[in-house]
Amino acid sequence: MTGDSLEAAIFDYGGVMAKSPIGRVHMLAEEFNAEPNLLMSLILGGNESYGNPWFEAECGRQPLDSTFAREMQKILDPYGITFDLGIFLPWVAEAQNEPDELMDEAVKWLKKKGIPVALLTNAVPEFRPVIEKTVPIYELFDVIVDSSEVGFRKPDCRIYELTAQRLGVPTESCLMVDDLLHNVTGAEKTGMTGIHFKNAQNVLREIQDRF
Repeated sequence: MTGDSLEAAIFDYGGVMAKSPIGRVHMLAEEFNAEPNLLMSLILGGNESYGNPWFEAECGRQPLDSTFAREMQKILDPYGITFDLGIFLPWVAEAQNEPDELMDEAVKWLKKKGIPVALLTNAVPEFRPVIEKTVPIYELFDVIVDSSEVGFRKPDCRIYELTAQRLGVPTESCLMVDDLLHNVTGAEKTGMTGIHFKNAQNVLREIQDRF
């Protein structure tokens, strides 16, 4: 797709607008006495089909409360891991993330060219203050779509379609940047052009080339 066909850009928060907090993942794993990659795959999931309370939380249907803890413990039980809400909730709600300055530059570059830009994030309500503290989202983005506010999450096609609708363009005219491959694939299923974020400098260059 050429720059003439692209009319809007969409960015993910975690891992794109904010640098991936690998250190915090290891901190939580140490607290839970678990292997980091296993713990993250069980708690936050990827795109598994099993009933995951985190996915329900990201859709705004499940607060991070005792019910969440009880359901999460069922997932961790086969691995001998004990879920502690007293550790997990501050890990989510009091996170300290580092903004990615190059992605901030990319958004500002697009806006100067008159390109509408959206933030599309899978998030839980308890995490929203962290997002707002890390990135000036209301200054940077024309549209903000938070999974916990709209009731569905990436890679559900509906959330990409809703974002494009709010941007006022067809999905085929949108560029989606995300650090999770299954989220990029989900965007592409709606006709969007996807960029799988791996390196901020390369992504910035690719955005500038496409627009």
